[in-house]
Parts: sequence; C-alpha cells; structure tokens
Amino acid sequence: MSQLKLIPLGGVGSATKNMYVYELGDDQLVVDCGMGFPQDSALGVDSVIPDISYLEKPGKHLHGIVLTHPHMDHIGGLPYILPRLKDVEVFGGRLAIAMAEIRVREFGIPNRMTTVEGSLDLGPFHIQFIHSTHSVPNCFHLLIKTTAGTVYHGADYKFDLTPIDNLPPDLGGMAKAGTDGVDLMLTDCLGIEKSGYCPSERSLMKAIDEEIRNTAGKVVFTGMSSSISRFQIAIDASIKYHRRIAVIGRSVEQNIEAAIKTGFMKIPNGTLIKPQQIAGLPANQVTIIISGSQGQTGSAMHRLANNEHRMARLKKGDKVIISSNAIPGTGNDADIFDLMDTLYKNSIDVIYSGTSENLHVSGHGYRGDMALLARLVRPKNIIPIGGDLRHMMLYKNLAKDLNHDPNKVFVLSEGQSVILEDHVVKEGPKFETKNIYVDGLGIGDVGTVVLRDRQVMSEDGILIAIVPIRRDNSQVAGEIEIISRGFVYQKESQDLIQDARKHVLTCLKDVKGIATDWGFIRKKIEGELEKFAFEHTQRRPMVIAIVIEV
Repeated sequence: MSQLKLIPLGGVGSATKNMYVYELGDDQLVVDCGMGFPQDSALGVDSVIPDISYLEKPGKHLHGIVLTHPHMDHIGGLPYILPRLKDVEVFGGRLAIAMAEIRVREFGIPNRMTTVEGSLDLGPFHIQFIHSTHSVPNCFHLLIKTTAGTVYHGADYKFDLTPIDNLPPDLGGMAKAGTDGVDLMLTDCLGIEKSGYCPSERSLMKAIDEEIRNTAGKVVFTGMSSSISRFQIAIDASIKYHRRIAVIGRSVEQNIEAAIKTGFMKIPNGTLIKPQQIAGLPANQVTIIISGSQGQTGSAMHRLANNEHRMARLKKGDKVIISSNAIPGTGNDADIFDLMDTLYKNSIDVIYSGTSENLHVSGHGYRGDMALLARLVRPKNIIPIGGDLRHMMLYKNLAKDLNHDPNKVFVLSEGQSVILEDHVVKEGPKFETKNIYVDGLGIGDVGTVVLRDRQVMSEDGILIAIVPIRRDNSQVAGEIEIISRGFVYQKESQDLIQDARKHVLTCLKDVKGIATDWGFIRKKIEGELEKFAFEHTQRRPMVIAIVIEV
C-alpha cells in the first residue's frame, strides 16, 4: 500500500518562505522555493531561506520543483537552493518561470526551467495546473494525484472575477477536482481575519486614475516589485494623461521586462523613456515606476526620497503613490513610515492606503474566498498554509462553521509531516529544521549565536582589551589597550578606561608559570571585564580579549 508524505519546510506558522515536499516512497516533488524576510532582531541578515537538509539525504529522487506563482516568498530561494540541487529541473507558469530565470541566471545557475500549461507528470506524481487569481497574473493551484490519494495545493489566492488580465479563476476546474474527490487540501489562510470577499485588483483603477489626473508635477508610483497588475493600471492612466514612463529599480525593471516578454503587460511603443531623460521633460509629462515600496535602506525609492538618486529628483508638486502595505511578519512598518515622513519633510505629496481608499487591496482572499474554495473542492482533510499561527487557528474555526470535522484540519509547524495513505490523513514524524540566514555572500553561516552577538553589540556596544603577555611567566608585558565602540565615549571616559586597565592587571596577577593555555587567559580577562563593565555602568557590552604573545 503506497504512502504519500507531505513535509512543509516553510510557509506554515509564517506567511513567507514557502516550500513543501511531497514524498512517495523514494520519489520526491517540491512545490515552491521561497524566501523569507528577517525580523528586526536579525541584524544584518538580508533574507531567510528554507532548510533543505531533508532533501539532501541519500537514497531519494527529487523529480522537480513546481512553482505556483512568481512572488518572492515562493521563488526567491531558488538562487541559494538550486546550487545544492544541481540537476533538478524547475517547472511553472510562463510568468513565474520568466521571473525565476532572471534571478537564477544572474547567479550563473544552469538548472533547466520549463514552462507548463495544463498538466505535468513527474515520476509518480500527476500534476494538473488550475488557474487561480492573486495580486499578480498567471497564478496556479495544483491538483496532485498519486496512488496514495489526491492533494489540492491551494497557494496564495483570492477570487478575482474581474482581474486586470481578464483571466478569471478556473472555478470549473476547482469544482471538478471536488467532484472527482480530494483527500487533502492545502489552502492560503493569510486573509482569514477579514470577513466577506477580497476586492478585485480592478477596484484600484478609479483611485489611481484620479491621483494621476490630479498631480501637477511628476507621479512616482511604487508597489511590490512583482505588482504587474498595479503597474499596468498606473501606466494605462499615465498614457491617458499624456505622461511618459520611466522605470527605476533593478527588480521592477526585470519584472516588467519579464511581464512584457510573456504578454502579461502591454506598453505601447514610445511610452517608455530612460531615467536619464526625466530631467529633459516637463514634470507633468512624467511618471516614474520605482522599486522600494517597503522603505528599504538603499532602495531606489529610499534614495529618491533622500535626494540621493543620480537620475531623478523630487520637487514640490510631485506626488508619490504607494500601492502596497507592509509585508506580513516582517515588522517593517517603521521603515515605510520613515520613508513617508522623509517625503513629507521635503514637501512631497504622499498618497497611500491610509489616506486614500481603494489604493491597495490584498492578494489574499478573505473568509468568503476561503469558504468558497472549500465548498468547491470539498476536501476530506485540510491544512491551512501561508499564514502565522493565529491565521491557521482561525481557519480551523472557519472550517468548523462549514461543518468540517475540526479533527481533520491539521495545523502544522515547519518539519511536521502528515501522511496520506489509502485516502486517510494522519500526522507523521517531525523533522528538524532551522532558519538558514543569507547575509551578504554568506548562506547559512550566520546562526543564532551570531545574531545574539549582533544584538548585544547594537544595544550595549563592544569593549576590546588588547593585552601583551609574556609566555615565560604569563604576566602583562606592556601597556594594555582598551577600545570602546558603542559602550562609552572613550575621550570622555578616560577614568573608566584606566580603571579597566587596572582591573585586567589585577585579574592576571594570580596567573603564573609558562603560558600554555591562551584560551583560558582570554576567557579570564573577558569574564572579569564583563563584571567590571556591569558594576560600573549597569550595561553588558560584548567583551573581546586579544592576547598578544611577547
């Protein structure tokens, strides 16, 4: 009797870092390969990716990675993970593959990427692509059929019956899946806190049109870099009011290029201009589409707001339209508000969802959308995904309202598997996973200890003691240098620094004989200086002792 195992490596208990392993015997299939966004406490970390240790175990055959749509929390991990899965092919819709290819080719990754329409067979997995709608075009749900049973993988969605690309969700395909029988459904649950149905992307058209029409100077439009539908709305309105379009920011440039190439954006010839041409046109004839809606330091929008962008400047009369909200789970609201405040200080009008209705809508369905999918698919068992723990628990309450057995709604954590066998679902073993941090060029070399050290340094600073010690008698053989960074201002704390030197001398008086254990001496200095710093300042800086053998 065959047994299908599902292991979430991300996307449960968190709205990002989506990655799901389906395993039938020794055969494996992965759905999505996303990245997460670090919390403020993860100082210096650029992103978080799933832990794929399980996929690297010997004796298994990974047949491919299937992408549901092109958002970064579903494709962003590919450049970091594919080098460890060298021969694995990636499959998906036209837009997801186009955007994913741009990212991985920049890293020199040669893995084959294949566009799929309709259905796909990978080993023992038969996968049917069912068109869904989200905040980006060309999204799909997956119907995965195996000898152990059938799974409906319902990644991020809302029921947008009037999408910008005029391609509504395949309600018939969803209903047919339900009629044929679905043993297990995974469903997006991020929007569960709101009742009713999520508005269509088309509901934004009037507000964006009015804002562009009523702008005397330049229009600056920003949103998530993959917000293809939003950018199309802004571009169409700009053309209507005789504006030319400049695109600034690498991620937006690449995504718009991919959307044009695949036919999901249509921009008339002669509409686009180079950023260098902005200064040569009247302000009321220019719209700038720009990346950096989350207020990220160093982003194109951040530099533009601070008058640091080399190709564009903002002046009074210009307007910035922000058509996005903070990414769930990142806690970066403060960065966005700081960006707005900077713009206001420079007398720039700022329009966002807090000031104007219908300027942003979620891409995630509300309770009504989720109830509709459950009614169409009629699964025997459900796993809410793509949300924090509270969203998953609230979905369990919704399932109860739909008269679904709450014992057949599984709220999982990362690495917690479920097993589908003979059309019955039960919890399986738990596999250990951890966050893999990407920090600059390093992948996985930053752990919790390093992050804790960074947190200490950010709060209480660092105190360094450079101590010359004679090897023959373990005694100090010169002047001790004490360096403070972020702990106390060295020039104004000479008495404290001098006392710290004396403290190091005192703590080493009892150390005698030939020095052989330099690690012991360093730890002794660090321990005594930590006590000294706390006694005198009530602060706990990071203390580092550097012993120089003389």
